[in-house]
Amino acid sequence: MALLSFMSAKGAPGTTTTSMLLANLWPAPSILVDADPLGGDVALRLPGEHGPLDPDRGLMSLLPAARRGLEPQTVVAHAQTALGGQQLLAGLPGPEQAIAAAPLWPGLAQAFARIPGADVIADVGQVTARATHLAMLESAAALLCVYRPTAWSAVHTRRRLESLEELLRDRQTRVGIVCVAAPGAARDVAAAADSIVRELPWVTDYGVVADDPATVVIYQGGEVFRPERSLLARSGQTLARRLYADLGPVVAAPAAVPAEAAEARSRARRGRRRAS
Repeated sequence: MALLSFMSAKGAPGTTTTSMLLANLWPAPSILVDADPLGGDVALRLPGEHGPLDPDRGLMSLLPAARRGLEPQTVVAHAQTALGGQQLLAGLPGPEQAIAAAPLWPGLAQAFARIPGADVIADVGQVTARATHLAMLESAAALLCVYRPTAWSAVHTRRRLESLEELLRDRQTRVGIVCVAAPGAARDVAAAADSIVRELPWVTDYGVVADDPATVVIYQGGEVFRPERSLLARSGQTLARRLYADLGPVVAAPAAVPAEAAEARSRARRGRRRAS
């Protein structure tokens, strides 16, 4: 199947939320991977089907297997299921593990790109031309850089993608940008996107994911009424469909959507309250 990597050039523009949203809305089965070498918090944001997720079951538990040569099927065995059905691999606990993981990224990336029956959507955090996990870009079918509709964010994004052009030039990785923006920022989004793709014609503008604080709380333990009607879900569906169409349909099967996940969480909480 395919590996899709989501990165940022600087700051925290919403890469983790965007990758979580796309994994939920992806038109084929997906595994969400928290692949920031400096540590991630996806497993802490999402409840499991039977209680909290295990932050040590994921990349940390995969590292010993990766040292011996990692088979794609092994990745699936280390995935957990979040409430609502999303499969995920928890990230490294923090930057202290980055050195130990550095030589293992090529094997991990190749395994992620070949998992049978599922696409991998990975949050790879900030990426520079000297990052230890560049293999997560080299093995990816698509690389999406998330940014904000500000001049400085657009400049950092353009410069970072320029620095990665040589790495990606001879590969088949589709490179794109995704802007996280509030409603009403269409003019700023258009200007920021144009400043990037005008200088980098090999980069595709995949549009906008809504900056929707009222709905994004579903990824922070909160509850949202009818999240499928939210700006966040609608913008995520548009992005998922366009990217999936560009890459070509892989497996025509539905994945969990935010509405389903939120409803499952609500049922679980109601059940726990009744039990207590």
